[in-house]
Amino acid sequence: MRPLIGITCSLAAKEPASYNVNQDYVNAVHHGGGEAVILPYTDEQGIRELIGTLDGIILTGGPDVDPSYYDEEPHSALGRIDPGRDRFELELVKAAIRLGMPVLGICRGMQVLYVAMGGKLIQDIHSQVGGSIKHKQEAPRPHPSHTVTVERNSKLAGMVGQGEVRVNSFHHQAVKEPVMDRFIVSARAPDGIIEAIEFSEDRFVLGVQWHPEAMLTTSPAMVEIFAAFVAEAAARR
Repeated sequence: MRPLIGITCSLAAKEPASYNVNQDYVNAVHHGGGEAVILPYTDEQGIRELIGTLDGIILTGGPDVDPSYYDEEPHSALGRIDPGRDRFELELVKAAIRLGMPVLGICRGMQVLYVAMGGKLIQDIHSQVGGSIKHKQEAPRPHPSHTVTVERNSKLAGMVGQGEVRVNSFHHQAVKEPVMDRFIVSARAPDGIIEAIEFSEDRFVLGVQWHPEAMLTTSPAMVEIFAAFVAEAAARR
């Protein structure tokens, strides 16, 4: 049986209310050898009941994280937030990490992972980081728009290779330094923005700021992220 991978989703802001998630996530999980399960928002009891049925968690892209979770006031460039999704995902990732479950955070998901562990975010790169490159591309979604440098000996390097890798980019927020002790930085953009983090310990807890699920045709190495993640979920099962 394929390992069951829980994928978070968004609740549409317009009526009628509906959950949605980009199919690329589902395809990438299937390509990596897993079976995707879409996770609607639920409360703490629901999370406890739900998480016991899963082998791994993917935190997907989406709106900004409410800065109140890291004790900051909202910046003028803060985008839309979804309070229900914030509450659900922050509790979900804490529960997953307590259970030793593999976690993959993508774009917003990387930021949720970091905030859940007590970290802070840059609320708007363009206005808060001098000399920053364009991190919110207007090119097609699969197109790799800028480089990141992947750190030697990181777990990420074992998946996509070390040194310069081209990635797509759809974010205006980022992990703020100094980086918490439990994490290491595994990739940076040319302007110094953190593009990937991972647990320093021997567990699969990884966040990437780009969207590898959308790059399987333009950068086949990206499938290795999902293959490694699903393999870890299968080993845990």
